[in-house]
Amino acid sequence: MKYPSIIRHTFEPKLTMILLHGLGSDEQDMFGLAQLINDQIEVICMRAPKQYGPGFAWFDIEWTADGIWIDESECWSAVDQLALEIESMNIKRLILGGFSQGAMMTLGIISKYPDLASDGVLLSGRGIGNPCPTFEGSLFQGHGRFDEVIPISEARSLRTSLGHLEDRLEYHEYPIGHSICDEELVHLNAWLEMRL
Repeated sequence: MKYPSIIRHTFEPKLTMILLHGLGSDEQDMFGLAQLINDQIEVICMRAPKQYGPGFAWFDIEWTADGIWIDESECWSAVDQLALEIESMNIKRLILGGFSQGAMMTLGIISKYPDLASDGVLLSGRGIGNPCPTFEGSLFQGHGRFDEVIPISEARSLRTSLGHLEDRLEYHEYPIGHSICDEELVHLNAWLEMRL
């Protein structure tokens, strides 16, 4: 694999989930989440290629007085490269998901390459480009109301732009910051159960 990964194997998995970590983190961070996901699902946690402090990043991002700045050309290049890797894995049934910057990568891939994944999971992310114009799967979107990194206003804006998905979008807000809580895991696993 081009991207270092760790896998939570399961006996005769019904589907595969790829999890993408956030800015400055690595695949180990998502592996903790993988342990809490339905054990009928094989989970692959991938590491971003770009060094960022002690961790890694998928593309450059900065916080400015005007809000979050993204190097869009680098972002879409990262999406293209990761899509090639995922395509080469020949996964029969894939749910793609991520946290924070990993959620943005997920959104980019299912927007630009809608046939690569059957469904998507967006945890504490924000929008990029024109989200999911032809994606036919379902999305789970969760976000903390007190998120100090990606404000809840960004999540609500993304939910609005995904309105065309109608009942294929499951949206939740939680009384937390930039993290994942037990209630979110309950909702996520219930949503995943419906995909099995």
